[in-house]
Amino acid sequence: MTIANVLQVLLLILGAMLVFQAYWLAGTALFPRLVGKARDHYKRPIRTTLIGLAVVLPAIWLGFMVLGQSSQPVLKILGFVIGSVPLIAGLIGSAGFCQLIGLGLPAPGDQSQNWRRVWRGGWVLNFCYLLPFAGWFVILPWGIISGCGAFVMSLSGNGAPRNRSRNIGRAPRHTSTPEPAAKLDDDSPRSSRLQRTQIPSGDDGNKPKPRPRRPRRPSRPKQEE
Repeated sequence: MTIANVLQVLLLILGAMLVFQAYWLAGTALFPRLVGKARDHYKRPIRTTLIGLAVVLPAIWLGFMVLGQSSQPVLKILGFVIGSVPLIAGLIGSAGFCQLIGLGLPAPGDQSQNWRRVWRGGWVLNFCYLLPFAGWFVILPWGIISGCGAFVMSLSGNGAPRNRSRNIGRAPRHTSTPEPAAKLDDDSPRSSRLQRTQIPSGDDGNKPKPRPRRPRRPSRPKQEE
């Protein structure tokens, strides 16, 4: 393999990565709410992948059937469109996955420039696609299929979290605040007695303890003479 061939392969890979980035950024700019819903759907990857398979496989099969059996150019164009629409939808939907990766890699300025999250996550996902065999035949097809599933689920409006729908119509719970303890008047006799009993004086340790008094014997009555 010559240097020209190496450069050709390198430029093809770089061009494909830039095309992916362009679709992800364009989807984020044109459909920000849809991409945000797709990001939430990626938290359930199995369901998203199954829905993507149910959409992508029949569409690609129908597109190839129209391309193979039709001889008219109009039908061929129609078959090409039918087969390519799920791929484009998958690229736009996978922008939610890029955004989810970018949220895990925070940087200053993300709040004012939300596209930076998709940009960082897109480059990470692009380099994951470069892994031989696993990246080409597993991660890349899964990204497009799951992206199509996330795109379809975001269009159906199932992105609202369940806990919000459950809390609608319920009155907020009010917690009872504990009542403050009753305060005694400083000048009252009860408070003065409590202070005397609770606050020991400094001279109590030096004073000798009083001796216990002996009980007095009862006096005998005088006998009368």
